[in-house]
Amino acid sequence: MTEVWLQANRRSGLWPLAFGLVSAAGMLTASAFMPGDGVIRPALWLVAATDMLAACALAYLSNLPRLAFDGRSLLMRIRNGSPIAVPIELVEAFLIGKGPAYLSGKDDYKTEARTLIIRISERAPEFEKLETNLRLAAWCGHYVTIRGTFTEPLGVEVVNRLNQRLYDAQQTLKSSGTVAATAGASQSS
Repeated sequence: MTEVWLQANRRSGLWPLAFGLVSAAGMLTASAFMPGDGVIRPALWLVAATDMLAACALAYLSNLPRLAFDGRSLLMRIRNGSPIAVPIELVEAFLIGKGPAYLSGKDDYKTEARTLIIRISERAPEFEKLETNLRLAAWCGHYVTIRGTFTEPLGVEVVNRLNQRLYDAQQTLKSSGTVAATAGASQSS
């Protein structure tokens, strides 16, 4: 079972849903005033239905958690498609920072937001740099910077909670790994 560690900004998922509802309502209203039973009315219904499905899908995807733990890996939803899975033993710490908010219509260098920085171990060169959606996060040199604009509100208490969950998860894996190694060694004797 996947445990949510950091939620997405729930308000960001409301915009596509609101836009889809307004757009679909407009198309359905326009179709009601169309004379006759021509091709245009069913076409408007089809476009309205497609618009609603796309809006619901976008709202769902934008509300998936940014960080989750599946029992072995930290799952980061910071790109389009499937999440990036980093083995939990390679995650070293969570830190808080500040960076550009990347809000539409704002000057990116003047509008700042809190960021969550995830330190990945240098012993894993495959996690040195990975592609991300730059509006959500940046990944460079074993540091992942998640923009707080698209997460639940970030603060010291959130970072402390994440670090505690990281410690607990790593200790659980160490103890279960030790138990499994001991069981394997005792069976071979």
